[in-house]
Amino acid sequence: MRPAMADVRLFEEQRAHLARLAYQLLGSVGDAEDMVQETFVRWQAAGDFAPRDARAWFTTTCTRLCLDRLKSAQRQRREYVGEWLPEPLLATPAEDPRELDDAVSVALLVTLEALAPAERAAFLLHDVFGYEFAEVARILALKPAHCRQLAVRARARLRGREHPRAVDRAGYERLSHAFFAALRGGDLEGLQALLCEDVRFHADGGGKASAARRVLAGRPAVLRFLERAVIAGQREVPHEARDVWFNGAPGVVLYADGAPVSAFQFELAGERIGAIYVHRNPDKLAAFAGV
Repeated sequence: MRPAMADVRLFEEQRAHLARLAYQLLGSVGDAEDMVQETFVRWQAAGDFAPRDARAWFTTTCTRLCLDRLKSAQRQRREYVGEWLPEPLLATPAEDPRELDDAVSVALLVTLEALAPAERAAFLLHDVFGYEFAEVARILALKPAHCRQLAVRARARLRGREHPRAVDRAGYERLSHAFFAALRGGDLEGLQALLCEDVRFHADGGGKASAARRVLAGRPAVLRFLERAVIAGQREVPHEARDVWFNGAPGVVLYADGAPVSAFQFELAGERIGAIYVHRNPDKLAAFAGV
């Protein structure tokens, strides 16, 4: 039975919640949108039910659809050329585009890739979205004790990232601006002062754009790469740098001839930069084409 217009509004009220959950489970904006739409299609065929049950039904259906998609996506990512990074998530017009949100950070989503699908779902539902384990068990069709154990294993594998971290926005922006100013100016000494000794550099070219195919570890290796591949590249092909807020934090997108070619973001470690994330895959940069 097709839901009445009044009931359709129930779904629209939950759309943002479902889109956020689906994105954090899948790391792909396109896949998340597909799963939310499939949830709506299945609801249309499900018949009437009380409004108080709507959110639980939507969340359960969307989560299970995402888990099925995630299992196949993880197989594809094992064959991905180089390192896989989550698709950039831009703020919607209804959201504050300058609100720090570590729960959708590139850093957290990268670490979530180490988890099995059920571990990822249990961790997100309980630790990020605040569901009790009894609710998580109902959503995942498992026993509460099993869900609790899945979350425990997930926290252990995330190595201290079991909760979104509080980030000082002023400090984040200060480091962000200093890093990109030094990068644009070719200031290697300035960059060195901003990077931790054990800084990590992650790049996603997907085999479609030049990028480091493995994680670079350590300040010397990262500085050499930045000098050779980024600073020298900017001299050869002039780039326009634009500040863009995505995945809940500041970033900078480099454009060449009006097209996005790189999107930079990083993770803080105290007063320095602990990790740099660079999107180079043109498919994932499409979101920045109109920015």
